[in-house]
Amino acid sequence: MVRAPAASYEFPLIGKVLMLVVLIGGYCVFDSAMAQKSSFKMKEQGEYKPRNAFPVVPWSEMHEPKYIQTKHGNKLLIDGWWQYARKINYTADWCQALTWGLAAGFNTVITMFYPAFFLAVLVHRCGRDFEKCERKYGEDWEEYCQVVKYKFIPGVY
Repeated sequence: MVRAPAASYEFPLIGKVLMLVVLIGGYCVFDSAMAQKSSFKMKEQGEYKPRNAFPVVPWSEMHEPKYIQTKHGNKLLIDGWWQYARKINYTADWCQALTWGLAAGFNTVITMFYPAFFLAVLVHRCGRDFEKCERKYGEDWEEYCQVVKYKFIPGVY
């Protein structure tokens, strides 16, 4: 970006607005999904303390969330953002990375290296995590996968 003229990575107003919406939306989904998971686990362990930090985005807490009780003793969350994909936090995180790459323009493929590399890392991590969960939970994991059909990108993967 330093060597390219500023006009070469200018976007029309609609492009800027869309990138801002995706960036803020990705952050909100990521933060609220992680807060949902964290508060669910803390409530199950009897250690829940409401989060009073800034910012607390909407949908951060679920009341009476749905879950699958495993034979292992754990509960698998199937409510809130977690009903759409098993790693919905990765989806939101990657959308933010993609937005940062797009904002740098298309003068060189280097601007898209971070989102491309990050996508590869996340997909690999998903596979590794799911193999571990399959060994740990067995039949309960199969049930969970039938309820939460998508791994990473709702409606796609």
